Amino acid sequence: MKNQARQNFYEKDIEEKQLDRKVVLKLLRYVAPYKFIMALTVLLLLAIAGLEVTGPYLIKVAIDRHLSTGQMDGFLYIIIIFASVLAGLFIFRFLQQYLTEYLGQKIMYDLRMDIFRHIQKMEMSFFDKNPTGRILTRVTTDVQALNEMLSSGIVTFFGDIFMIAGVTIVMISLNLKLSLVTFSVLILLAAATFVFRKKVRVSFKIIRAKISNMNSFIHEAVTGINTIKLFNREDINNSEFGHFNEGYLIQYLKTIFYYSVFFPVVGFISTIAVALIIWYGGGQVVKSILTLGTLVAFIQYIEKFFHPISDLAEKFGIIQEAVAASERIFSLLDEKPKILSPASPVKVCDIKGNIRFENVWFAYEKDNYILQDISFTLESGKSIAIVGATGSGKTSIINILNRFYDIQKGSIFLDNINIKERG
Repeated sequence: MKNQARQNFYEKDIEEKQLDRKVVLKLLRYVAPYKFIMALTVLLLLAIAGLEVTGPYLIKVAIDRHLSTGQMDGFLYIIIIFASVLAGLFIFRFLQQYLTEYLGQKIMYDLRMDIFRHIQKMEMSFFDKNPTGRILTRVTTDVQALNEMLSSGIVTFFGDIFMIAGVTIVMISLNLKLSLVTFSVLILLAAATFVFRKKVRVSFKIIRAKISNMNSFIHEAVTGINTIKLFNREDINNSEFGHFNEGYLIQYLKTIFYYSVFFPVVGFISTIAVALIIWYGGGQVVKSILTLGTLVAFIQYIEKFFHPISDLAEKFGIIQEAVAASERIFSLLDEKPKILSPASPVKVCDIKGNIRFENVWFAYEKDNYILQDISFTLESGKSIAIVGATGSGKTSIINILNRFYDIQKGSIFLDNINIKERG
């Protein structure tokens, strides 16, 4: 029974949730202060996509107008333009990468500060229910997952979309029939992507939960090492940690398997597309219906078309991992402190230190009362001895007097002022 309760405790983070619009809106609150950087990054991605699409077209022009005809007038200009495109890609990619990483780090800083401030506001019962390892995971690992999404996921996602859209438009404008032949493989790609997304979405949610659970267990084991050694529990703890570690390994290997299958499938579909281009386009070239430069450009465009699709699949995994992490972060930030200072606290200028308990009932867990109908008075300057067996409530009296916990019934007064009303 105890083992089952322990397992339920460690598995409480595993939930199957879809991307919640509220989570996205909360993330956007942290992006909003840096909206100009975000906009500039998107513009840079648009420029990069435009330059990427220009390259194969310049090669087409060079082949059709100069290399095939032997007319070299103007060929130097094509080379200069192509070199300028490469230089522009270098500069824009540098700026985009730097700004994206900068944006991610700034948002991580803001989020970590908010989480830490929020944790310090929480009552002691919050820390009783949430192991330190789990809280540390929220501040470190989960926040880092959001940085991965911002720096390698959602921002560059726009670049991949721009690239796919640009390549599609240029291919259709060059030759509609050859484009349709090429795009006939997209049905296979859509089916493979659908299956991949479904598998990876579930897998990443479970992985994030298992990391959190493993961190919690490690923290408990390290902080309680004296007790572990005292009761000679090393082998038992090794076995329990092995259970968590193996669960994480198995789940991660599943994710690796999905990626290992998906990327070769995308590569195979891309190869089919190239084969169709060579088969149909080559026949058109032989018949002089299609130029050689257009055929070469199409082969290059296919690579530029399928590469961002593979990237999108990888970014989908990053985004899913970040969504799972953000759900847990905002679940923590949305948890309201149960012990709040009064809106209009009573200010005490002259503190004497008189203490009075009146019919106090207190339980750490519902209806499991540690203190039952406790009443006593301790005047300033006097002492009182509280004795009892372990677990009888001695420490609990100090805890509720400091208002680390709120009592369920009764009242506690300091200098005749209820502690819930003091400032």
